[in-house]
Amino acid sequence: MQLKFIGTGSGKTSLKRFHSSILFENDKSILIDTGDGISKALLKQNISWNLIDVIIITHFHADHIAGLPSLLTQMIIENRETPLKIFTHKNLVNLLTNFLNASFLFLDKLNYQVEVIGFEFNHKQKIDNQFQFTAKQNTHITNKHNLKNLNLAFISASFLFNINDKKIIYTSDIGNKTDLSLFENRNIDYFITETTHISIPDLEEHILKHNFKSVILTHISDNEEVKLRNFAVRLENTFNKNVILAEDGMIFPL
Repeated sequence: MQLKFIGTGSGKTSLKRFHSSILFENDKSILIDTGDGISKALLKQNISWNLIDVIIITHFHADHIAGLPSLLTQMIIENRETPLKIFTHKNLVNLLTNFLNASFLFLDKLNYQVEVIGFEFNHKQKIDNQFQFTAKQNTHITNKHNLKNLNLAFISASFLFNINDKKIIYTSDIGNKTDLSLFENRNIDYFITETTHISIPDLEEHILKHNFKSVILTHISDNEEVKLRNFAVRLENTFNKNVILAEDGMIFPL
């Protein structure tokens, strides 16, 4: 199993980085998020669209989902035959299906099977014997759009991935520093955090408080890259913390 960063950019489109997306590769290829440009990002990294077995959507901001119809279209063009599973929160299944229908991707008429599966917060979801995940709601959507009084359809999630004997926390986009601590932070192999919606002091406080094996910074804005790189170097040199600034195409064996 390996973890590959397909895109490490923020919501602002960049010439240097694709929008945030990561890929777990082993017996199954599991893609996390499909922002604008995902098909080109996969093509640039020599990853066949038809080898993607599972897609997990963290939330419905455009830089995390807008590329999904195009990706499914590329699979049609490439004559895909194998089934595809797409996971989103159970309250978003109908919304996602309608989104694809509005893109003229009628799931019952494709030349390959697409199953949209709803996960629940705080419940372990099994992909196969090697890969499981647990999602928890964070405050990214409710804080950003002031939707605290609306229903659960307006949601975003952070994830704990259990892969064989490895544990990986992926914050996805968050709303405040409390979202960094949604999961138990002991014995974590990789702590992957976005950097656009959280301050460097809050990140530093969290990283110094826990003994992560590695911290990976992603969702990086071009104008913040130098500052974040200096931050990672300082934590390594001063506190012996392994903090890595993610780059498109970066690979970690798991």
